[in-house]
Amino acid sequence: MARAIYRHAHSRYEELCKPYATVIDIDPARLPAPDEVDGWEARHYAAVLRHDQSQPLYNPHFRQLIHVGYKVAAEMGERYLDALKRFRPTIARNVTANIYERHLRRIFL
Repeated sequence: MARAIYRHAHSRYEELCKPYATVIDIDPARLPAPDEVDGWEARHYAAVLRHDQSQPLYNPHFRQLIHVGYKVAAEMGERYLDALKRFRPTIARNVTANIYERHLRRIFL
């Protein structure tokens, strides 16, 4: 599903980025082709997406497109919501690590 979201976001780049043009900085030349992304294993996809600048695979352009592309996920409706429910433990663990460890803890603790 994540690959499909990227593929659709990539094909709708102009439409999805336009409302955020003043707050994003995506270089289309730095975006991988959807066919390339389709060949990635889940760990590779996560390494490219996760905001970890020490990770050589991290791609901020890819990450920003996924962020503005959540409209694509919303359009998937029940299919997307069902996946959220099915993978809730994994999603919860990663969201907690991202928000708590990488943001709140650094600011307040």
